[in-house]
Amino acid sequence: MASNYATVAFTATLGGAAIFVEAGALRDTVTDATTIALWPSNFTATAPTPASVGQSLFNYLTAYPRGC
Repeated sequence: MASNYATVAFTATLGGAAIFVEAGALRDTVTDATTIALWPSNFTATAPTPASVGQSLFNYLTAYPRGC
């Protein structure tokens, strides 16, 4: 299982349900393979930093790594 982090925020419809992925949110290759497969270019193995997502969002993602 590998960790993937969203590089940008995006919305999609998956199985009839709307999903929202915040920039920097953590997804793993086992549990969230379908979400990652929607736009694999929107994910990276590099963890977010305050410089990449901003200090406020970085602080939020520290407490809630999967985002909202």
